[in-house]
Amino acid sequence: MHYIILNILAALVVAVLYAMQFLMFGRAIMSWFSPDEDNKVAQFLYFVTEPFVYPIRKVMQKFDFFNNMPIDMSFMAAIIILIIFTNILGGRISF
Repeated sequence: MHYIILNILAALVVAVLYAMQFLMFGRAIMSWFSPDEDNKVAQFLYFVTEPFVYPIRKVMQKFDFFNNMPIDMSFMAAIIILIIFTNILGGRISF
């Protein structure tokens, strides 16, 4: 019984992580087009994804190497972390 509940919970978490990946890719694509600040889609994408990106950005700001990059490396790191967690919880990577 507990095994079934854990599988359902893991599947739910994986679904949320996939949704977050989708939203982060949407934010990345949206940033290429420089939407104005009144764009509701851009505001939503920023509001949903920024709580995940912000802590990574704060850690990476301590390293001067990442501050002068032409792209946001913290955003890329956040996407990579999401993909790794999704693969671990989805059973594609085992230890």
